[in-house]
Amino acid sequence: MTRWVMIALMLMVGLSGCIVSKGTYEAAVSDMESAKAELEKGRMHQEALEEQIRNLRGLNEKISTDLEMMTTEVQRIKEGRKNEHTLLETRERELDEEKAQLSRKLRVITSQYQKVKAQNNTLKKTVLRYKKELKVSRGDADSADGRMLGKAKTPTSNSKGTSGKSIRSSSMTSEVAKPQVPKIAMLPTIAKAGGELVNINKASVSDLVLTLGLSRDVAEEVVSNRPYRLRGELVAKNIIPKGTFDEIKGRITASPME
Repeated sequence: MTRWVMIALMLMVGLSGCIVSKGTYEAAVSDMESAKAELEKGRMHQEALEEQIRNLRGLNEKISTDLEMMTTEVQRIKEGRKNEHTLLETRERELDEEKAQLSRKLRVITSQYQKVKAQNNTLKKTVLRYKKELKVSRGDADSADGRMLGKAKTPTSNSKGTSGKSIRSSSMTSEVAKPQVPKIAMLPTIAKAGGELVNINKASVSDLVLTLGLSRDVAEEVVSNRPYRLRGELVAKNIIPKGTFDEIKGRITASPME
């Protein structure tokens, strides 16, 4: 603005032939002072604006830094959630697989329980049948002993000496006759009861023990070495001795393979 004032003064001087009145000069000086004050005020205002700009620029840089940090933190949180989600899905699949395995084991255990329960019931029935057969066999043996004792006590002569001899002879006969029906002799009859051959490819351990008189260890060995094409494989595979095989071979079969 001062520049325009100077130009105006120069024009006035040029036009008036360098003759300027005092009033005009004072007015020009006053305008120049006013222009200086306005200029100073404008410069101060400009400095204040520049200071605000610098503050705003620093604030902008700080906000940008904070925004970048927040963006990085949000990304990290997203990645953490993604990893956690992946871990949860993996764990869920593992739990489902464990559940399926436990279900399969439960089904196997249930099946084994039902099988053992059925075998136990069969064993109970077999034991009851054997007890009945043993009771009948003992009754027949006692009846036979009674008949033999009755015949021995009946005298065949009127002679006193002969009767005494007959009584002593009958007593000796009854004493000799009693040991001829021992309990051990009835075991083969019990083992053969039913008249059916024992299939070594199908019979259970309990059946092998009860029907053939084998020990439980030997019976388990027979079951674990199945199948058999021939009965003689029991000896060939060193499962039972030859003598034991000769005793039971008439009561066993390996059909339908045999």
